[in-house]
Amino acid sequence: MYVVWVLTAAALFTAGGVAMKASAGMTRPTPTLLFFLLFAAGATCQALALRDAELGVAYLVVLGLEAVLAAALGVVVYSEQVSVPKCLGVLAVVAGVVLLHLGDARPPAAETAHASPN
Repeated sequence: MYVVWVLTAAALFTAGGVAMKASAGMTRPTPTLLFFLLFAAGATCQALALRDAELGVAYLVVLGLEAVLAAALGVVVYSEQVSVPKCLGVLAVVAGVVLLHLGDARPPAAETAHASPN
């Protein structure tokens, strides 16, 4: 379920960011309310993901995915410019997420040894 919670959290936070942009600095009530609700839902999913992962890994993976999604939506929805430095930055975020997961990988025996009795 970890992957589902992480992906859902990232999507909700990204949608919240789009609503935040649409709120025009919190001057438009509907997008303002929407961004608060989406961020709260994203935080809920992230909290659920934390049940099965380390804080540093899960938190940064959600932020990394959110950053990549936000960059893509910025281009698609808001016609933001694409540049080599921006693309390299997105690749760096993706590489960081992969490295976090590789650093979090445990052999199967270690996972069962650390399993909670619940």
